[in-house]
Amino acid sequence: MATFQRLLVNLEIIADDLDALHESDCFSNGHLALLGAFREALVKLNEAAMEQTEASCKAYFEHSSLASVYAKKQMLSVHVKLIGYVLSYWEANEKVSEIINDDFDPRADKRLELLQVKAIRAKAQLKTVATAMGKEDYGRFIEVLKLSGKDWHWDTLRARF
Repeated sequence: MATFQRLLVNLEIIADDLDALHESDCFSNGHLALLGAFREALVKLNEAAMEQTEASCKAYFEHSSLASVYAKKQMLSVHVKLIGYVLSYWEANEKVSEIINDDFDPRADKRLELLQVKAIRAKAQLKTVATAMGKEDYGRFIEVLKLSGKDWHWDTLRARF
């Protein structure tokens, strides 16, 4: 029981760090690192939640700053998947930019194609899960992770890909 509380506090600390990001720091390497740390903490919390009932999870989250985001225990595993898709998309796009800007060689076309497919697949998977979640829950997700870019907004996500 105490382990779950400790893991929740760790997640809240990372969420606070994300919240403290200045708008100019969004989509930076620091932001990416915080997203990775948030995902790792969320994976551990999700594993600990497997041993908990829905009611006990709700009781732990009741006084948490993340209570509105994780009102249901299943949202932990959903967010783990979504963050994975966001990170895959982001990393693939970063590599595409590097290839286009710095490392365009004879084999670059093939690498570009593979990375672009990876990015599109990640975005499509994110869209599928986000659609199943609904606009309100997805809005909480992007708010917690500071995904303020227009590519991540509900309307843009639903309109593209």
